[in-house]
Amino acid sequence: MNHIDIDLINKNMFDNSDLIKQFVSMYLIQTPVDLDNLRNALTEGDHQKIADAAHHIKPTMDYIGAFHLKAKLEELEMNAKNQESLEGLRATFHVLDIEMKELLFELEQYEKTI
Repeated sequence: MNHIDIDLINKNMFDNSDLIKQFVSMYLIQTPVDLDNLRNALTEGDHQKIADAAHHIKPTMDYIGAFHLKAKLEELEMNAKNQESLEGLRATFHVLDIEMKELLFELEQYEKTI
């Protein structure tokens, strides 16, 4: 499954290859940090931190066309705010984490073509 929309990335970066390279590079550096913060919040079992971390990542999905992942982050955020079970939150994150790794791999491959 493709998680990213290359045409949308190009459009959002005004088809400027330098800007696209910079954006993708920053995304590949920052997103794993943000995912680690979310993972740590889940390990701590802190619902507010989980919601905050998911909320922080969520808008970045718009820039790359990963709207299905944005929806999963939104679900995770809402469920954390509603104090849903940690087991359920962790299960949601487990699936999300796999897809985010796939997304990062796709971006790495795309970065090689820019």
